[in-house]
Amino acid sequence: MKVMAYNIRHGWGCDGRVDLERIAQVIEQENPDLVGLNEVDVHFHRRSGFTDQLSHLATRLGMSAVFGPAITRGSEISNTGYGNGLLLKGNVLRSENILVTRMGEETRALLVVELQPEGVKHRVCTMVTHMGLTPWMRRKQTDVLIKQLQKVAMPIVVTGDWNVIPCRPVVRRLNPYLRDVLAEWGVKGATYPCSSPRKRIDYIFCSSHFQIMDAKVVDHAGCPSDHLPITCRLERIPT
Repeated sequence: MKVMAYNIRHGWGCDGRVDLERIAQVIEQENPDLVGLNEVDVHFHRRSGFTDQLSHLATRLGMSAVFGPAITRGSEISNTGYGNGLLLKGNVLRSENILVTRMGEETRALLVVELQPEGVKHRVCTMVTHMGLTPWMRRKQTDVLIKQLQKVAMPIVVTGDWNVIPCRPVVRRLNPYLRDVLAEWGVKGATYPCSSPRKRIDYIFCSSHFQIMDAKVVDHAGCPSDHLPITCRLERIPT
């Protein structure tokens, strides 16, 4: 099972152009089974032409999609907003979107999806999040994430932009529950900013149900976003 994590910044590249096709081409080239996306617009803003970016990518790539908005606006269009998304090859069995709020800060969300990946016998719980910019918000989001992890017995994959490097406490707090896939595979590459990457703030985590077969920063992606995507291949360890 191949997993990708990608903060797409609504397709706004480092050249100042919004071009979702460039994002689609990067994903298509890697051919993942699951893609956790951050900063996705769904009928949200003129910056992206009020398009449904998640549905566009799903149709373009022949994948299913689940949206987890962190911010919504009053609209007659349902499922409208800005936040996280999941693209997948397979079937969605259950989904939940959990909001984390604080006065004066951007609302954050944790998208939780139970799914049956295509060609895989076991179910997987996949979570997608985008950590906040302040230590308080990141701590609160980590509390919410750990609470969800403690409820799940099946194999787990978590993706997202953490806005911090791997040595920070909000990353280390996940050690009893999850493995940082790129760190465990020995990947040293940075993901941000894409034009001159200096730090890794993007993550794929997995539970101990999986064996890590490969992991990398997709450094040939160019700059259709301000982040570089990351990928890994996971295999379920037989029980």
